[in-house]
Amino acid sequence: MTGPFRLYGAQLSPFAAKVRNYLQFKGLEFEWRERTQARQEEFARFAKLPLAPVLVDANGVALQDSTPTIEALEAEYPEPSAIPGDPALAFLSALLEDYADEWLSKAMYHYRWSYPEDQASAAKRLVDALFEGAAPDGVEDVVRARMVGRLHHVGSTTQSTPAIEASFTRLIALLDQMLAGRTYLFGERPCFADFGLAAQIKQALADPTPGALIRAQAPRVAAWAERMESARVQGSLESLDALKESLAPLLREELAGAYLIWASANAQAVADDAPGVAVELSGAPFVLKPQRYAAKAFAELCRKRARVDDAGLTALLEQTGCDAFLRGDSAMASSAAEEDDGEDGEDDEA
Repeated sequence: MTGPFRLYGAQLSPFAAKVRNYLQFKGLEFEWRERTQARQEEFARFAKLPLAPVLVDANGVALQDSTPTIEALEAEYPEPSAIPGDPALAFLSALLEDYADEWLSKAMYHYRWSYPEDQASAAKRLVDALFEGAAPDGVEDVVRARMVGRLHHVGSTTQSTPAIEASFTRLIALLDQMLAGRTYLFGERPCFADFGLAAQIKQALADPTPGALIRAQAPRVAAWAERMESARVQGSLESLDALKESLAPLLREELAGAYLIWASANAQAVADDAPGVAVELSGAPFVLKPQRYAAKAFAELCRKRARVDDAGLTALLEQTGCDAFLRGDSAMASSAAEEDDGEDGEDDEA
């Protein structure tokens, strides 16, 4: 792809924010184009699916879906790199980015559209951006009702609220510990994990309920999410040996303890063409319709894991319980699930 670029996105989309922060880090020239009603026809010319972000280069070549977009740019513009040179760290970074896209995004959407104050705030911001400050009367109520009505798409129900909120609260505490004495998650330069996680956290910071929670309980996380909007290389990455002590609780409690439980069950459900996925997390039920896109992402994650032969990584992933999912029966289910080429896609209105 050849710059300068145009990035079509929405202010309330963590996926668009992830690509925007990455482009800024790479020093690539781009123009941000908010997806508004007036720009809908222009957006539709480049979007294969009605989802943001869409990145368009100087020749009109378009990329859609944040992770493949960043991976394509990284291959073409390798410096400054957002992929650790150590294959073990590169995999862990990819694992955390996948967690952010497929799991943390659910908590972000849950908080945004579950609580009245958060609903009102998000609906106003969404409508203001969409109609450029000139929305017809009553549109905010329509948008609010529509988005609240979609909560079940991320598994947010009265019964699942304890599981979702326990996961989120646990995550920000673990990230806050990781960031003690570090500028970024793996050291003094950002990587894929930073871009994926920080984009979701920054959206949560903009909403009243999770924003107050993060600032009160995880101030280092709040500062890091803000910092990622102007991320830059400030030194080197730490080694796996140096990072494993702070990484292990996150991998054990959130990846193996929550996300991978659901991801593996979801992959199996897609492979079996099952009507639903039901797991228990933190002692609470989490039920969701199978998500084909997430199953494909999990399949790719399992492939990436299989390509890395590193004793230190294997020990860490086995000790924390992650490899039981990434290299076990669930990995085979994910391959079967990927045979279905349907996609759920990313939600630009989250």
